[in-house]
Amino acid sequence: MTWSNSFNPEMLALARRRRQMSQVRLAEAAGTSNGLISTYEAGGAVMTEEMVERLAKVLDYPISFFRRNSEFISPTGGAVFHRKQQRLPARKLYRAHALAEIRHLEVVTMLDTLGKDLRPVIEYPVDFSEDGPERIARATRTAMNIPAGPIFNVTQTLEDNGCIIVSHDFESRQIDGFSQRTASGQIFIHINAELPPDRWRWTLAHELGHVVMHSDPWVDPKLAESQANLFAGEFLTPAREIRHALQRLTLQKLGGLKRKWKVSMQALIMRAFHLRTITARQRASLFSRLSKAGYRTREPAILDPPIEKPKFLIGLARQCLDETDYSIAELREAIAINETEFREYYSDDRDIVAALGIDELVE
Repeated sequence: MTWSNSFNPEMLALARRRRQMSQVRLAEAAGTSNGLISTYEAGGAVMTEEMVERLAKVLDYPISFFRRNSEFISPTGGAVFHRKQQRLPARKLYRAHALAEIRHLEVVTMLDTLGKDLRPVIEYPVDFSEDGPERIARATRTAMNIPAGPIFNVTQTLEDNGCIIVSHDFESRQIDGFSQRTASGQIFIHINAELPPDRWRWTLAHELGHVVMHSDPWVDPKLAESQANLFAGEFLTPAREIRHALQRLTLQKLGGLKRKWKVSMQALIMRAFHLRTITARQRASLFSRLSKAGYRTREPAILDPPIEKPKFLIGLARQCLDETDYSIAELREAIAINETEFREYYSDDRDIVAALGIDELVE
């Protein structure tokens, strides 16, 4: 028996990138040749049932994963933006993109099962005037019905406005997150689970700036990053409300402002400089004090805002289980995910697991 009509070679390549395996390494693990793996991924050879099962076992995905169609998100093309360091290894970036593509497939499957549409996030093509990103940030706050003052929970606010936020273990601190608006209008923001809470909030605001402003995939990346930072600054700390507080700054005062506005002291210093309440010399002095105190890498945890956990994925899985006849095992099969990753992304030991039955999850 062969799988020529149902096996999708693109899913093989996707699974391999997700597991950070080269074609050579996958071939060795599966007991075949590198050339044959390459041919399979190119769709140039018919795969036997035995080989499908062997590759599925090595890559730790159900066979149904490799039968999926190819209509998935592709962050390697189109308008995608990253908060990452330049020295991030390519294999780490490819893995992060594969994680995003796989989550998108799962989410779309569940949304289709429920016949559910998401309310789209507002979109404002970027205004290239000097204060364009900040004016767009103010308009976005208004469109999202955000009251004056600090945003209590950025994660919940974005999820309430149609953003799908996915927290990942990227296995690297060199990437904070990335985002994309899909062809169907869905907004995905993929974020590093290891980020401190203040950096988490800033990254979400930064990525929101991208998806709101940067629908054109050809925008200059450096310009886009600068504009997203301006957007994030105004979105989280509106100038009209914070300017008066960003004067005569000390580390103690910055700590108090961080508690209130839930952004890092470093972000507050840069905000003050942008709003011209401190000089370049004062900025340098404050950063020097942060360095001497050991706060440039990690600011005091005691000043951290509360941790914000995304709830959309868990809620979507629960809704599928509540409104269909699926068992947890059947839902896992429908979205082609193994038990470990289902636990990681779609269950919460204090919530869905308790509600649906821990025994079924661990069978």
